Amino acid sequence: MDDSVLLARQPIFDSKNDLYAHEFLYRRENLLNINDISDMSTRELLVNICTSILEKDINMGLPMFINVDAEFLMAEDFFPIAPKNIVFEILETIPPTPIVLQRINKLKSVGFEFALDDYLLEKSKVPFFKFLKIIKVDVLGLDFNRLEKAIPTLKNIGCLLLAEKVENQEVYDKCLALGFDLFQGFYLEKPSIIKGKKVEANKQSVLHLLSELSRSDIEVDEVAELISRDTGLALKIFALVNSPIYQLVRDVSSVKDAVVILGLDVVKQWAITLVLVSNSSRPIELFRIILIRAKTLALYANHAAKNGKKVTSSTCFLVGLLSGVEAIFEREMKEVLKFIKLNPEIKIALLQKDNDLGEMLKISIGIERFSNSVFEQLTNQEVCSYNRCYRDALKWADEVMKYL
Repeated sequence: MDDSVLLARQPIFDSKNDLYAHEFLYRRENLLNINDISDMSTRELLVNICTSILEKDINMGLPMFINVDAEFLMAEDFFPIAPKNIVFEILETIPPTPIVLQRINKLKSVGFEFALDDYLLEKSKVPFFKFLKIIKVDVLGLDFNRLEKAIPTLKNIGCLLLAEKVENQEVYDKCLALGFDLFQGFYLEKPSIIKGKKVEANKQSVLHLLSELSRSDIEVDEVAELISRDTGLALKIFALVNSPIYQLVRDVSSVKDAVVILGLDVVKQWAITLVLVSNSSRPIELFRIILIRAKTLALYANHAAKNGKKVTSSTCFLVGLLSGVEAIFEREMKEVLKFIKLNPEIKIALLQKDNDLGEMLKISIGIERFSNSVFEQLTNQEVCSYNRCYRDALKWADEVMKYL
């Protein structure tokens, strides 16, 4: 795949917080407006999905949501793709004219499935309903009182209702209570914050362990000792380092073995990841997002260092991991960091994002979210580099998640 192609995926969850599907997003580096969907961009996205993205089962056999415009939908040479696992999102700019509805009905008859994107309760969109599997309701653009009144009618249509642009836990809880079936948005990264809530004893010990593992001066024996105190953590470390991810010549028989063979930084990263995963009630898919971010930053570190930024791969990975502690512990970042001994540079990156590490973290999050303002500040070369790192991180994280 050409490195000038930028592709990302956003997870879609069901009401049990299990992963249901991904929406695939694509832009070229010079196409900075994330709302610009065209026939050609859709075709290029499908080409990339069919010819390279799925070669590593990067979508895990789940449905793929893809935006389509009217030109793509009505094209005589409609893309020659099998309908399995494809859900085409009908953009809000497509009017339900008789010829459009006839076309959708024809495609539906051969197995394609459709979702209505960015629905704002417009009466003009009703003709689409009988052809849809999913209605994506833009909950950010609606008053909840109005939405609550409309839900019984929407539920009677027989489609799955997807709440999109779910920005925080409060909105997620409201949508769940209203009876939405599916959810999409940034709510996993922005849980509700209860200020002043006491950190429970078990979380205190977890934070202490995180603090020790995050120390830059910690030695091999100390890491091995800390991990060995937690039987579950030690067993997971053994399973990971003996997995096909590393393809080691010999098995690891002790925690110290793992630290020596894989390297102190690698084992510290894994230990921190496993501590976070094992001690959180948050959906497991949150950790996929965090791992992708951490690995993207670690891979990008070499490029950043060449451009004069004072960063290392291991520090970048740690910053990416810790950027998720607010969601994992459901506490404000500054409260969590009080319990963790960190280099001041890392704390500044996590709290203010105004040093080199923080700037990289801000860019990585912006790229995840397809933020126009982030793209506008990057050169084409930087976009390509981030994209390459993101793609590699995506594949790596999917493989890693099998062992968590």
